[in-house]
Amino acid sequence: MFHDKKAFVFDLEGVFFAGDEVMPGGRELMQAVKARDLPHRFITNISRSTAAEIRAHMAGIGLDPGENLIVAALDRVGSFLRKNFGSGSAFVLGTDSLKSAVASGGFEILRPDEEERADVVLVGLDEDLTYETLSAAARAVSRGARFVAMNPDVRLPSEDGSFSLGGGAIVASVRAAAGREPVFFGKPEPFLFEEALEELSVEARHALMVGDNLRTDIAGGQKVGMATVWVNRWGVIAGDPDVTADLEVKTLDDLMPHLPGG
Repeated sequence: MFHDKKAFVFDLEGVFFAGDEVMPGGRELMQAVKARDLPHRFITNISRSTAAEIRAHMAGIGLDPGENLIVAALDRVGSFLRKNFGSGSAFVLGTDSLKSAVASGGFEILRPDEEERADVVLVGLDEDLTYETLSAAARAVSRGARFVAMNPDVRLPSEDGSFSLGGGAIVASVRAAAGREPVFFGKPEPFLFEEALEELSVEARHALMVGDNLRTDIAGGQKVGMATVWVNRWGVIAGDPDVTADLEVKTLDDLMPHLPGG
């Protein structure tokens, strides 16, 4: 079905792995992409790990994707903020790695008691979130700080088929309290897709996006003009957009015959 495509972009978490578990067909697809020499990139909204850290984790479970093939949100957010907002002071809900990435973009990182100085509030996944920091972020946004969210992912898939709260759930809290809408950085917005396509030197219409999330992967891929494959592991989640992928599969094994060389 997609034998005419020139490049392939894959989501990672929920497609190839969940935690320490390799998803069905994950190793086989990784091997097939390499064996068939298909131009590809992996893009991820993960806001707690760099591309190098994600690769190390994947290698540890037998899924090494190779060098310089992961377009990771954490590595790109500093340049995104600098490009769109210049520089200034930022209040960040997220990991120390996320704060370092924002600082690398030229922003001063603020403490919760410095909320009134915030030019930008960036909300990612913060597993150490407290009532104090969440309230400070909402107050800063309500005062007029730019409201930027890493992604709208409200759920993170678990190995047992369950889920944990994603950064999008934290974003929803700030949005509700501050009464303002965020600017999203990660999927489904175009930035990460465009970064991957630029690295692949291919137009969107010649590329395929494969993901498990209708809200981010499929809607985002379609927004930039890519063909899409939905790996339907979890079904439709409340709040998902009314979008239809070009192909729906249950496992990655079902996808392989549709790729070049299959």
